[in-house]
Amino acid sequence: MKTNTTIILDFGGVLMKHDREECLRAFRRLMSDEDISAVLGLGNDLPGTLRVRLETGELSAEEFVGCVQKYCVRGTSGQQVIDAWNKMHAGIDDSTWESVRRLKDEGFRIYLLSNTDAIHWQHTLELYGKRIDECFDDVFLSFEYHMMKPDGKFYRIVNGKICSSPDRILFVDDSEANRRAAQETVGWRTCADLKELYECVRNGMGKGL
Repeated sequence: MKTNTTIILDFGGVLMKHDREECLRAFRRLMSDEDISAVLGLGNDLPGTLRVRLETGELSAEEFVGCVQKYCVRGTSGQQVIDAWNKMHAGIDDSTWESVRRLKDEGFRIYLLSNTDAIHWQHTLELYGKRIDECFDDVFLSFEYHMMKPDGKFYRIVNGKICSSPDRILFVDDSEANRRAAQETVGWRTCADLKELYECVRNGMGKGL
């Protein structure tokens, strides 16, 4: 079955469950709470923090790890930093993958648009590389494009690459700021989560947009 609708999915918070508390616990064994917030930037989007610099590709994975180690307890290895960082990932349910694959089989073009970094993405590929290849027509990652949602330029680039009319795009993102920017910048229709997306599809919104 062919449809006229393109679906763009956020990754963390929509597909991948996040476990911020587990990530914080891991880093608290390595560095101070003050440095976790102000330097690492875990839990905020403040410009200049190591997290933002990593997600925008300003820092490579190796550079990020080296910078973090400077604030860690003596003897902290690079692998310990990577392992702590990947504690943010709490997994994707099989049922979520099955639902996305079903939409793909029904003829929807499906893309991934994520604020993510080289370390988290490598971890994602190790866990779900085959499923990502099967489910997505293409992926758009902040660290590769050197910009993050809700930057309107990022949306315009993606909109141009997928070659679909903006009013036939459903964008799923758990961030209200990201959804609002997508609506205002490129005119995408938006959903807050997969449940809302499936309701739109069931109600026929995905076939006649």
